Amino acid sequence: MSNQRLRSGHEVVPMSEEWLTRLEKDQKMYKQGMIRLMPDGWLYPTAFINFADRIYNFEFRSSDVVLMTMPKSGTTWMQEILWTMLHNPDLDHPQADEPIYHRAPEISLDMMFDSKGMEGAKIDNFARAFIETCPGRKPEDGMSLQMCELTADPRVIKTHLPLSVLAPDLLDKAKVVYVARNPKDVVVSYYYYYCMMKAFTYTGSFTNFVKLAWEKKDHPNMFFVFYEDMKEDIMAVLHKLNKFLGTNLTQQQLDNVSRHTSFSAMKSRGEPLIDGDVFNADVREKVGGYFRKGIIGDWKNHFTPELEQEMNQWVESHVPDIGITFK
Repeated sequence: MSNQRLRSGHEVVPMSEEWLTRLEKDQKMYKQGMIRLMPDGWLYPTAFINFADRIYNFEFRSSDVVLMTMPKSGTTWMQEILWTMLHNPDLDHPQADEPIYHRAPEISLDMMFDSKGMEGAKIDNFARAFIETCPGRKPEDGMSLQMCELTADPRVIKTHLPLSVLAPDLLDKAKVVYVARNPKDVVVSYYYYYCMMKAFTYTGSFTNFVKLAWEKKDHPNMFFVFYEDMKEDIMAVLHKLNKFLGTNLTQQQLDNVSRHTSFSAMKSRGEPLIDGDVFNADVREKVGGYFRKGIIGDWKNHFTPELEQEMNQWVESHVPDIGITFK
């Protein structure tokens, strides 16, 4: 595959056969290969090329709220918070029990379903959500992308993509909520998620991803929040979100949101998984499932002194470039 250039300006560089052989041995996925987007260095399944320009040209609306996170940084929690604030503050919405990926779809998920590495994995639940949201549409045109287009306003759209591959006028049109988390806890959470997965889902640069959003933190349409602040005082964060979103919720409604989106409440309602077949059920049960702990500082229970030193060195060499101090 020769190099090509996307509308975002990124050059598509295929990974070497040696690198792919090692990746497939360890993760058993991405049989169609992997590509790197330069100069940023983002690493995605080759199938991303099929959707990249459509994602870049996606028509965002002024009523949209885009949730942007590095994986395993409190994404599902904030997803539920945003949807509940916008659609269900009185806890009486008929679709509240639908899976979160149905109510607040992810714009880039199609690159995973389009990957040969997902062969044999049933995605019946997601397909049903697509048919219900997009009747008459073709799945091969991107189920997740079309769900983002047709979901009801105000739309909550999730993404793990960085700002540099999304529409350049995103922040001028829509509101963006970015959640950042201590990379040490991200590593631990991602490890357990990886253990549950039959197929690995994401590789990217933590530093560049967070830096792109941090640089825009003062934009009036950017709400930058730390996972740790959400855990320490969720009501304070909800009040700030209420002002940012312009939802004008009462204290009773904010209490509803807080209670409905608590860790225990979300865990009791079941796991927001696209389909159980994508996960190893026995491992999922052993590690505690999708909603595993949801705490701050779990890395202290896992890191050896050597690993902590290595991670500290990584943070010290990368995070100063961003200007963030993680708790």
